[in-house]
Amino acid sequence: MQCDGLIDSARNFKSFSPYCINHRPFGAQTNQAHYSRLRSVLQGSIPIPAFLETISMDTSELQQIDEVPLREVWEHEEQDFTPWLLENVGQLASLIGIEIEDVNRETAVGNYTADLVGTEPTTGDPVVIENQFGSTDHDHLGKLLTYAAGIDAGFVVWVAEGFRDEHRSVLDWLNTRDSTGARFFGVRPRIVSVGTDDAILGFEFTVVVEPNDWERELRDPLSDREQGYRDFFTTLVDAYAEHRRDWNRLTPQPRSYLTFGAGISGISFGWVFHGETEFSVELYIDAGDADQNEAIFETLKEDRTTIESNLETEVVWEPLPDGRACRIKVPRSTPAPVEELTPPEQNELIDWGTTQMDTFRDVLQPRLTQL
Repeated sequence: MQCDGLIDSARNFKSFSPYCINHRPFGAQTNQAHYSRLRSVLQGSIPIPAFLETISMDTSELQQIDEVPLREVWEHEEQDFTPWLLENVGQLASLIGIEIEDVNRETAVGNYTADLVGTEPTTGDPVVIENQFGSTDHDHLGKLLTYAAGIDAGFVVWVAEGFRDEHRSVLDWLNTRDSTGARFFGVRPRIVSVGTDDAILGFEFTVVVEPNDWERELRDPLSDREQGYRDFFTTLVDAYAEHRRDWNRLTPQPRSYLTFGAGISGISFGWVFHGETEFSVELYIDAGDADQNEAIFETLKEDRTTIESNLETEVVWEPLPDGRACRIKVPRSTPAPVEELTPPEQNELIDWGTTQMDTFRDVLQPRLTQL
C-alpha cells in the first residue's frame, strides 16, 4: 500500500478527505502537472474546485471504489482504533462543528470506562465518544447512555460502521426530548480502497444523526435577527477558514456570538455582537472559578500597555461584576443591526473581523501559553 508518503499505514492517516493519491493518481495518463496540483490540493494550497477545473480526464481511467471493513486496517478496536481516533479527534470535532479539548482515553465512569472523554471549550460541557466496529448494538447503546449520564455530557458521539434503524431512532428521540440538554451524534467512519493493483486507502467520516436544529432548523422559526446572526457567522466561518487553514471550522448557530477555544480550558476567542450597533473580537475568560478568572485577567492586564501598543487599536478590559467571568475585547461600531446590514457593510465587517482576530490571537496567545 502506498500513498506517496501521505499514507503509509493506518497510523499515518491524517486527512479525512476522500481525495487520496497514489504514485499514479487517476490512472496512468495523468500527467506530472496534474500530479503536482493534486498534491497542492491535499496540502490545502489549492481549493478542490480550482483543481478540478484544470483536470482533463479520460473517464475510462476511473477506478472502482470498494469499502474496507475497519478490522482489516485496525486489528483491535480498543488497542488500535481508539488511539488513532484520539490522535485525530480534531477532525471529528470539526466535522460536527465543535472543538474538543483535554481528551482522555478509558475514562472511568462508575464501574465502566468510556472510550474517549473531553471538553467542549466554548460551553465547558463534557464530550463523550463511544466507538465500535461493525453495526450499532444494544450493549454499546447502554454504555453510551451510562457514560453520558455519569459525566453529565453536553455532547455525545457514537462512532460505528453502521447504524441500525432502531438505534438511529433512539438518538433522534433523545435529541427531541430537551433542547437545553445533551446533543447526540451518530457518525459513521468509512475506509475505501481505490483500484485493485497496489490499491490505496482513503478515509472519511459521515454524520448519520445530529440534533434537528444543529445545521438546518429549530423547532420554532428563526427571527430576522437570529437568521441574520446565522447568515453572518456562516460567511465569517468560510472567510476565516480560508484565511487560516489550521483553524477548525465551526457550525454557526443563530446567536449573537461565535467562539472557539484558546488552548486553555474555560478561555475562548470569539466574535460577538453587543446590542444592535457593536461588533467585537474578544477573549472571554471563565475557567470555572471567579478568583481564578480574575487572576488570569489581572495577569494579562499587567502587560496592558504592550498589548494595546501591539494591537494598535482601542482595547476594552472588562471584569464582569455581575458574574464570575472577565472579557478583553476590541470593539467597533456597526452601521445597523446584523439583519439590516447591506452586503457591502457585511463584507467590510467580516474583513475586519478576520484580520483583527488574526492580530488579536497573535498578540494574546503567547501570553496565554505562559500562564
